[in-house]
Amino acid sequence: MRSKSPTIQPSGVWLLWAVIGLEISLGLIYLWGIVVRGKAYPLFNMDGQMTIPSLIQALQLLIIGLIALSLLLFQRHTSLPPSRLFCGAIAVLFSYGAVDEVFKFHLQLSRLLNTSDHKDWMPIYLAVGVSTLVIFHRDFIAIWRFYPKAIAFVALGMGIFFLGVFCGEVVKIVVFQLNQGGLIPVVVEKVRVAVEETSELVGESLTIYGLYLFVAKRWDVLRAKH
Repeated sequence: MRSKSPTIQPSGVWLLWAVIGLEISLGLIYLWGIVVRGKAYPLFNMDGQMTIPSLIQALQLLIIGLIALSLLLFQRHTSLPPSRLFCGAIAVLFSYGAVDEVFKFHLQLSRLLNTSDHKDWMPIYLAVGVSTLVIFHRDFIAIWRFYPKAIAFVALGMGIFFLGVFCGEVVKIVVFQLNQGGLIPVVVEKVRVAVEETSELVGESLTIYGLYLFVAKRWDVLRAKH
């Protein structure tokens, strides 16, 4: 079934491109500050806490969590995917992700585990992500069958997001091990931060757009049934 709202996809596409343009601009402003000042502008520091990029990313994660929560609370009596348990799990995970982005809980994990490795969070968060895919694989399949185009955007967005997170951290480890104390690691680290954080922002925007399409299609189907 095609969406009954003729303007929903064109307006959504324009908004998506506008948001992605803004996110790329944030990355460029971050790098520009480093070039002209030797350090990032405080409000645009992509490696900082409570900055504009950090708060935007937290807001995007919260929006994803709230979309899942809305499906859980307001569309209970339906056989349409996804399951309520899936919606609840996604709402919790992404709401936590929003809080974590603001307060950087994952960076405090090494202190809790009494280690000096600031990457202790990576295997834990990766395990949570993989476990979610395995446990809710039936939901993911059902959602894909319901509206492949929407879920393709979600998959693309999450793929870009996780590639930005984990590949960025791997690049950081490799570069610093190969050339400690030189200029190259410093330059690469700044570029890495810009690419990683911009990838996360863009990935979240694509995910939200995919969810936007999915919720619109789901709403149309529910209205047609009534």
